[in-house]
Amino acid sequence: MIVSILCLLATQAVAADYRPVFHFVPDQNWMNEPNGLIKIGSTWHLFYQHNPTANVWGNLNWGHATSSDLVQWTHQPLAITSENGVEAFTGTSYYDIDNTSGLGTSQNPPYLAWYTGYFPSNGTQDQRLAFSIDDGVTWTKFAGNPIISAAQEAPHDETGGLETRDPKVFYHDATGKWIMLLAHGGQNKLSFWTSTDAKHWAWASDLTMAQVPGLPSTAEAWEVPDMFELPIEGTDETTWVVIVTPAQGSPAGGNGVFALTGSFDGTSFQPDPVDVSTLWLDYGRDFDGAMSWENVPAVDGRRILAAISNSYGANPPTNTWKGMLSFPRTLALQQTGSARRFLQLPVAELDNVSSSLTAIQNQTISPGQNLLSSIHGTSLDIQVVFTINTDAVLSLAVRKAGSQQTVIRYNRSNGTLSVDRTASGNISYDSAAGGVHSAPLVPDSSGVVRIRVLVDTCSVEVFGGEGEVVISDLIFPDETADELSLQVTGGTAILQTVDVREIALN
Repeated sequence: MIVSILCLLATQAVAADYRPVFHFVPDQNWMNEPNGLIKIGSTWHLFYQHNPTANVWGNLNWGHATSSDLVQWTHQPLAITSENGVEAFTGTSYYDIDNTSGLGTSQNPPYLAWYTGYFPSNGTQDQRLAFSIDDGVTWTKFAGNPIISAAQEAPHDETGGLETRDPKVFYHDATGKWIMLLAHGGQNKLSFWTSTDAKHWAWASDLTMAQVPGLPSTAEAWEVPDMFELPIEGTDETTWVVIVTPAQGSPAGGNGVFALTGSFDGTSFQPDPVDVSTLWLDYGRDFDGAMSWENVPAVDGRRILAAISNSYGANPPTNTWKGMLSFPRTLALQQTGSARRFLQLPVAELDNVSSSLTAIQNQTISPGQNLLSSIHGTSLDIQVVFTINTDAVLSLAVRKAGSQQTVIRYNRSNGTLSVDRTASGNISYDSAAGGVHSAPLVPDSSGVVRIRVLVDTCSVEVFGGEGEVVISDLIFPDETADELSLQVTGGTAILQTVDVREIALN
């Protein structure tokens, strides 16, 4: 009896702490942006900024988790640790298949991880290297660290070593060199460095805000760069993509993630003019520090992103953990005529852990009707495909009970998709925790609108159309807020399909 009561109390404590069902969170304590995302064999590796000793920023190490499906994760020991007065800030990983670093062998090439070394004693930063010769299980710091010292950075850094960090590194086949991007947060620029052995580096070029035609001047304080080639759907071409996290200037205010296309010759990136309508990868408050997985086999072919879902520091009302990984999403680039747009959708592996709660087909919904009111759930995958009258608004409420609800709306008259958090539960923890976040979304050529909503214990991620807009937001409703509703005002809508699926892990 005592054991049963203790188990019940433990279950209630976990539920009360908003721990999500299908999003990764640390076993305990602080998590920030993902690091070193890489696939090794059949295993997806997630590294992340982690304080293992407290639920606040500080004492930063590389936390580590592994997965076979990008959905269910196993916690692993720390990968790169804070020690000897140097913390392990953000960075990236890559497979040194030809052992150019000499840190493995030709029979057993190493996996390499580059990270920023941070000195809390004076706030300065340098760049460092670690390697693994056991398929990412354990990591050894390179004896010759730092590989780029603060003194070497100084001619390209105006902040005295305080704002040069977050190395993104990859091997550039066309020039036979390693390429490193560094973020200079205080200068709104990236610097490009090259190396032949992944250990000794030379500055090559800078990319500044002024060099990006059309980039809003408010997108300031650049951090966490990523860079890769991406196929252009509808053509037989590829383009280079650079992803940046500015600390301010996003559509929802504060942190955000923007993506640039352009050309790269091995030393410098030439960005295409920015189309502000397709610049931002997320219109919500909680998608920050995005990174993509490397070493994904060509037979898979996906570019998969994840980010930290928390822009409120230590303020969210969780006690045993802080910080959550966004659900992994694919990134594609589509070209129609001369226009390009990025498309993002949840990875397909989510379908393997969901089961249908209800399905509706070819039904007209009119004002006064309330569909889905009999459906309950707090971890859901909801897809709605519909056409709608010009002046009508379709509203999907999730995590609903009493006065609490989070409402996803599509307003046909102004072509706007929005997430309304004004009554989503606890919004007192931060001044930016409520409000409404919106994104432009027009029907497709047939007049059809598609909305997909991932609902978890403390988050919603809303994908519009083919994934051309996404809105990601944290929510903290009561545990009992598990109702749904689907309503329309100002006209009617024809629901081609409504599919509500419950997500449950083993």
